[in-house]
Amino acid sequence: MAGVQSKTNEVSDRDLVMRCQAGHDRAFESLVIRHQARAVNVAWQLLGNREDALEVAQDAFVRVYQSLDGFRGDCEFTTWLYRIVVNLAHNKHRWWRRRGRAETETMEGDRQFVAPTVPPDAAAVQNEFNRRLSAQIAALPAAFRAVLVLRNVEGLSYDEIAAVLECSQGTVKSRIARAREALREIMNHEDMPKH
Repeated sequence: MAGVQSKTNEVSDRDLVMRCQAGHDRAFESLVIRHQARAVNVAWQLLGNREDALEVAQDAFVRVYQSLDGFRGDCEFTTWLYRIVVNLAHNKHRWWRRRGRAETETMEGDRQFVAPTVPPDAAAVQNEFNRRLSAQIAALPAAFRAVLVLRNVEGLSYDEIAAVLECSQGTVKSRIARAREALREIMNHEDMPKH
């Protein structure tokens, strides 16, 4: 019963935002602690590079802090945060292209995809699959990567994704379908035997 009570006593994002707007810096720290890991994960999934993901997430929280007084609560705080993270990640990609840098780097060894109870050979297969899938997702256009990460990694609804990307739900559904088809084509092309 204590777990249920602690959940009901947890301060909502909306309340934390209002406290921030009233000048309580600790409330902003609470928002950062609550959402930092997810912001980094979204950026990481979009960028494929841990250092850049950390930088984007940090920049996103700086922007949130600077703009908090203007946040009216028309959407959820997380929707607003994800929108900033996605936009900064897209900016990072444009910056990379202008400088001729490859858009992704390997993520091997940086994350654990498989539960430790999985047999070692199965874990190796799963890790290889996840590595290949991450590389294939990274090969997709930025708009496709964004919808796949927000839907499949973060578990956002179509409405939430539409709010984050500031587009219609129909556009979200279309991009997801096109992204999945493009991913299938990449996977099929990779699996074709080389002559």
